[in-house]
Amino acid sequence: MIVELTPTTSADADHIGGKGVGLVRLLAAGARVPPAWCITADVSLDPGARAACLADDLARWWDSTAGPEHRWAVRSSAVAEDLADASFAGVYETILGVDSLPALRDAVTRCWASVEAGRARVYRGEHDAVDRGAIAVVLQQMLAPQTAGVLLTANPVRPFAPEFVIDAGWGLGESVVSGRTEPDHYVVDAATGDVTQQQIGAKETECVYVDGRVVERPVDPERREQPCLSESDLRSLWQLATTVTDRIGPRRDLEWAICADGPYLLQDRPITNLPSPDPGEIWSRRFGDEYLAECTLPLPADVMVPWIVDVAFKEMSQLQGRRDLADDEPVQLHRGYAYFSGRYYASVLQILPRSMRTSSANAWFPPQVEEWIAEPSWNLRRMPSAMLSTLRDRGRSGPRRNLQALQDHCDAIERDILPLLAQDYDALDDEQWRQQFQQVDDFGREHFRVIRWGMTLYNPFLHSLLERQLASWCDDESGELYQDVIGGLDDTHTATINREIAALGESAAKDPDVATAIESGSDYDAVRAATPTAPFWAEYDAFLARHGHRSASRDIAKPRWREEPELILEFVRAQLRGRTAAPSGPPRASAKQRSSAAVATALDRAGRGPLGGVRRRTLSGLIERVQAYTRYRENQRYHLDYLLTHQRSLVLARARKLVRDGVLADPDDAFYLTGPEFLGGATDGDETLKEVAARRRDEYAAYARRGSATYLFDDVETEVEPPSEDLGDLPPGALRGSGICRGRGRGPARRVRELADLGSVRAGDVLIAPNIDPGWTSVFPLLAGLVIETGGMLSHGAILAREYGIPAVSGVVGIDQIVDGAPVEVDGDHGLITAVG
Repeated sequence: MIVELTPTTSADADHIGGKGVGLVRLLAAGARVPPAWCITADVSLDPGARAACLADDLARWWDSTAGPEHRWAVRSSAVAEDLADASFAGVYETILGVDSLPALRDAVTRCWASVEAGRARVYRGEHDAVDRGAIAVVLQQMLAPQTAGVLLTANPVRPFAPEFVIDAGWGLGESVVSGRTEPDHYVVDAATGDVTQQQIGAKETECVYVDGRVVERPVDPERREQPCLSESDLRSLWQLATTVTDRIGPRRDLEWAICADGPYLLQDRPITNLPSPDPGEIWSRRFGDEYLAECTLPLPADVMVPWIVDVAFKEMSQLQGRRDLADDEPVQLHRGYAYFSGRYYASVLQILPRSMRTSSANAWFPPQVEEWIAEPSWNLRRMPSAMLSTLRDRGRSGPRRNLQALQDHCDAIERDILPLLAQDYDALDDEQWRQQFQQVDDFGREHFRVIRWGMTLYNPFLHSLLERQLASWCDDESGELYQDVIGGLDDTHTATINREIAALGESAAKDPDVATAIESGSDYDAVRAATPTAPFWAEYDAFLARHGHRSASRDIAKPRWREEPELILEFVRAQLRGRTAAPSGPPRASAKQRSSAAVATALDRAGRGPLGGVRRRTLSGLIERVQAYTRYRENQRYHLDYLLTHQRSLVLARARKLVRDGVLADPDDAFYLTGPEFLGGATDGDETLKEVAARRRDEYAAYARRGSATYLFDDVETEVEPPSEDLGDLPPGALRGSGICRGRGRGPARRVRELADLGSVRAGDVLIAPNIDPGWTSVFPLLAGLVIETGGMLSHGAILAREYGIPAVSGVVGIDQIVDGAPVEVDGDHGLITAVG
């Protein structure tokens, strides 16, 4: 059956399909729409009805309605199309320029067939959409527009801004919607219609109807440079968008065309995958810091992430008597990236009065979560139970006990785990393997039972308290005294490693053959083959024997230093290159001197005046405790790496056996399996483990290349721009982040994604990195500045940057805009990175 689409046509998607419903919506809203008819969806399901339609109905319609004077667009209109959560845009068939009955019959047949096309099946599978094979077909009179394109009544890049977005090209809109030409791009203020952004596209091609067919042809050079929309055109489109918003609703995706007699609207659908302005849940990536900072593969997510989630969050809530949080998930993985729940965070803070709910962690979330935090009244009954949590975990809690608990735990790791790292893992039988796998899991959980107190409570609290007391008692409003007091700690494992790397650099420099080979850029195997008997290599191997369990990542899918000995050569290469250039900042040795001087200054200032002696003793104890917990953070990580190396080695041993048995193609494929798949050997579907691993390898490679959104509003990836009035004016060419170490530094931007690339760092560079692990810090003495994607004021990157006196900024939005080698300035005082001439 063929029905005319009018303002009163029943807007039933099961009858006229999603595209047909969109046209009825526009007509009912009073929009100017080209005449359109629809072959109803039920026809497509009945072979007899389809035959009758092709033979008779179309002929009658053509003779009575279409006629030879018009051309027609024949568009598929599936019943699941143009929905709020699945647009199906471009998935089904559209045929333009139909000007005869035979061509019409062919076009309708192609639309019906498009339901079973491969692209449609894939799209339905990805979106869990079911359209039961039913598809309507819209027959719409084609226009001859001067210009056409797409109008969105929300800006996908700034989804909460009151803006309309317009893309426009010459001729038919097909060249714009298909992406075959670079259109003109406009951003329009939704309230006023003023154009706030305009970019003239290349518009190299246009689609037009010529000699009975639609063709794509080049645009004349002079027209390419001209905007294809006048001020009047833009005003008309803004008025249309305003009308649609008022009468249909917000967030619409509109196709339009401007002809000699004015503008028309051709299609209307919801814009899919936009975040809700009032989501039920907001998940944040900002909490990730060094833990869970990378794209996490399935096996690490199942065997290591629970150490954090189950122990540091869920068990802690149980200790606090928070039964209301028992069923809540604090963390979720989305496309391999970890996100922290805003609802969970807001619920945790309910034990505090509203006046005490503000902390640096609030910056992890957008303004909506601040409302959730402030909204509930103080539940005083929960406070006593929460305070009893320290008694329920007496052996690990308490600032003094926790320091001792970590030491006891590290001693146990050295006693029970460290000796196992030298074993032949392939010689373990199945029972031995399972016992050791369970043992390392127990140690991992115990690790986070200890550090959940030190890392999440005592360390940040003590640092915050010290910063406040130095400002109050010692006039340290700038924070410079605080930074110097907590820097210069040379008795951490990280400081030891950096001294040993520096010593390796000195040893290499003493041997001209070794130094020349390394500085030439030769790889590890070539340098070692050229200088096999050099004493340097004995020192090199001894370093790896001591510290080869380390890695830049907490992810067991990533190799350890002992598996990639060439990484250490890159550290040495950077040391050698740094010899010939003046360091960009104070030498590392001065950090301890600055710290000692800062402590003396702080104690002197605090000791002045009435009660000075009390303040001095109090401040001295606080400084001692803060420095102890600064060492704590570094040293716990060193011992955690023993556990991760052991767990990785166990996984690879089992994976090699699975390869020998023909179950996997490569040992590293094990990391793409879930825990149950790896341990049990079965999958939920018909795929083999080889097939599962291969598919997920491709998926996670794509996830890693795309990176992560900052937030999920419900499950929609979202970016939220902070209000400009809260930030002040952003200088031209600048990017904003959070200052984590004060000062300014200038130098060439050196983008480094992996430890293996550290050899490219030169003295005076500004290091641009995803996040900072202690292993990266061997090049810190060479740096003029540091820019990292993630990490807060107490992250490794921040602490070590302060130790080395390097201006640093983290949490940078748009970090990929920084061009490798381009000169930049890092402003750690204001959290800015600026391109400089």
